[in-house]
Amino acid sequence: MSPVILFVRSMRIHQWVKNVFIFAPMVFSLHKAQVDFNTIKNNLLAFLLFSLAAGCIYVFNDCFDKKKDQLHPDKKKRPIASGDLSIGTAVGGAGVLLLLSLAAIFVFNLDFFYLALVYIGMNLVYSSLLKKIVILDVMVIAVGFVLRVEIGGVINEIELSRWILIITFLLAIFLGLIKRRQELIKMNEALSSGNTEIHTRKTLKKYNLALLDQLISITTATTLISYIIYVINPDIQQKFHTNYLYLTVPFVVFGIFRYLYLTYVKGKGENPAEIIFSDIPFTANAVVWVAVFILLII
Repeated sequence: MSPVILFVRSMRIHQWVKNVFIFAPMVFSLHKAQVDFNTIKNNLLAFLLFSLAAGCIYVFNDCFDKKKDQLHPDKKKRPIASGDLSIGTAVGGAGVLLLLSLAAIFVFNLDFFYLALVYIGMNLVYSSLLKKIVILDVMVIAVGFVLRVEIGGVINEIELSRWILIITFLLAIFLGLIKRRQELIKMNEALSSGNTEIHTRKTLKKYNLALLDQLISITTATTLISYIIYVINPDIQQKFHTNYLYLTVPFVVFGIFRYLYLTYVKGKGENPAEIIFSDIPFTANAVVWVAVFILLII
């Protein structure tokens, strides 16, 4: 297979769905009639540039974790872990593409550039240190989602509500905890079957299902409560010129409960992108939620 194709695979394009959080500020500013062709163009460009930069970080991480990934049942199939793509080619390609992406971001928007640097720096520290610290490993990932929303705000000079940032943070922690839970189950199953060489995150050995289930319950409740407070907040209602945002609550409840169902009953959740792309009820609900929210505020 061509090194270019292998490199693109290592950038994990399917994970770029996480970067749709960049579009959130644009959606939540529709009531101000700020959305025009230029706004949409800025968001699409920011999405592409950030995705390229984040993709390079994935490549660097795979190079750094090559030996560990070779012991993982799924990660060993990745181009770098399998040896199909050499570390030299991967690092060289990622280095050049990252510099080009950052240069383009710098020209595009200076605040975006600073946020991108924070994201890259945070991920490098995460890969070398923070991912080994229980709880903090999940919180750092959640901050990454908040940065995505911040990027969506600065590129179009949209002032963000603190509630949006809080909800984003809590929702990301919710997803991260479920991911850890499913990884822990897979690790325990492998160990019980006699596979003592399996490699997983070191922090998984410091978690247990009881703790993760409790944390997931707490985060589920706080995320829903935060969203409910958001939609009934008088300032938010005045901002959007509508008292009917509470009508979107059932969609949020269904989305979170459906995700829990897919996790606890169907055994999914280790890869959020898999749920988004494969579960029709979940995806349809998300689309309808966005559509209803937009109709209520325009």
